[in-house]
Amino acid sequence: MLLLGFTLSMRTSTSHAQSVVDKIDHYLQARLAKSSVPGLAIALVHNDTVLLSKGYGVTGANTPVRANTPFAIASLSKAFTAMAIMQLVNAGRISLDAPVNDYLPSFATADRRGQSITIRQVLHQTSGLADTSFPELAFHQQPASLDEATAQLNSARLVSEPGNQFHYHNPNYRLLAKVVESVSHESFADYLQRHIFKPLRMSHTQDGSATKSFYTGSDRIETGHIFVLGQPLAMREPDWFVEGAAGMHSTVNDMAHWLSLQLAHGRIGKTHLLSQHAMTQMHTPAQTSMHYGMGWIVGPDSSLYHSGILWTYSAEQLLLPKEGYGVVMLFNSGLNPYIDYHSFLQGVAEILAGQEPQVPTFPDWFLPIGVGLILALFIGLAIRRLLGLGYWRQQYEQRAVWRSWLFLGVRLLPLLTLLLIPSLLTAVSGRVLNWERIYLMMPDVILGLSLIALLNLAIVLTRVVWLYSGNGFNWAEKRAKV
Repeated sequence: MLLLGFTLSMRTSTSHAQSVVDKIDHYLQARLAKSSVPGLAIALVHNDTVLLSKGYGVTGANTPVRANTPFAIASLSKAFTAMAIMQLVNAGRISLDAPVNDYLPSFATADRRGQSITIRQVLHQTSGLADTSFPELAFHQQPASLDEATAQLNSARLVSEPGNQFHYHNPNYRLLAKVVESVSHESFADYLQRHIFKPLRMSHTQDGSATKSFYTGSDRIETGHIFVLGQPLAMREPDWFVEGAAGMHSTVNDMAHWLSLQLAHGRIGKTHLLSQHAMTQMHTPAQTSMHYGMGWIVGPDSSLYHSGILWTYSAEQLLLPKEGYGVVMLFNSGLNPYIDYHSFLQGVAEILAGQEPQVPTFPDWFLPIGVGLILALFIGLAIRRLLGLGYWRQQYEQRAVWRSWLFLGVRLLPLLTLLLIPSLLTAVSGRVLNWERIYLMMPDVILGLSLIALLNLAIVLTRVVWLYSGNGFNWAEKRAKV
């Protein structure tokens, strides 16, 4: 009887798991049909069992995405860097509360507070370094190595005392990668390969120092995508030094092993990569960061999450330790204001919670097309005004001078808006981007707004030239009449 009960329980459990997998599969097919995202892959694990590992859509080479298709995983790389550090902590070769200078004597910042930054603070993104004082995403000259990346920090100023505030900043994890090299006497890529990838049988996972390395080697990735008017356009990732912070590419088959390791507290079968205590430390936020552990964002329900975003690739991963689930989703398209990659993951999480996820009614290209039409309308109106100088002269002669100048001033608002975009993005996100990266994020909007700004500037200039050329209405006479 006991054996029969156990068998029935196993069948029920297997049936339920298959039902969940089928729902997720149908949801992703329906969701992708409403999306401009060209391709994605997902892995779902329950503890050490892979329930689903599958690709959807096509690659940049227009071939089917499969479970072994390599994707850039962007900032999901940070948790691997954190694990490398914690392995060395386990081995007694690094102390979390020791200053970074103990392991990298060459490390320095533009103010002396940098000398007190600890390994723990860098892991928790509370070092005091931030994009607003060291805008590495806006640098046109990228470092060629971890040594150069570390040397660049000599010009960085801290925006807060070490340990006091959270600032998400990629150079923190570049610095950690260099610490791994200094302590282990191995290159960072070799360390990851020997101590993490190989033991986990992640045979299609590689680390690179710069985005251009994504396209070399046996497991090179295909080109990802940006979006123009809601439609994907294949292109390579812009040149960017990413080692330690966003330099890995992998497959969902490989990432399934990584998720299982997290759920098993650092050990899968006979593979023991990290102590349970060290893994718990990785999954626990610092008091000052409130939510950021070591390469993981910790939710109030003890869930663990991290996203990764490049300009042509993106990634999402979620751990639900209480339920024993882990999910990773990799996309071959990048940063764009109209694409909500997290909503794909949220839908999967809702299915796992026994809920019904909502598939959008309208495709996600509907909004960018609408915005494009609005921009086209404003471009047309601006061209009409530019060609209508004669009509404006008549209007000018019939109204108060201040109203004419007010209308001309209003026409400079599109130019002012365009010039303020970098500052507005920094105010919203805390990140500093150069114009190349802003353009790749929303090329249609930037091109449309730029054209509108230039046309309105031309309108202002032609009217001002007419006024100052002696052909304009006599201002003194006009003021007297008014």
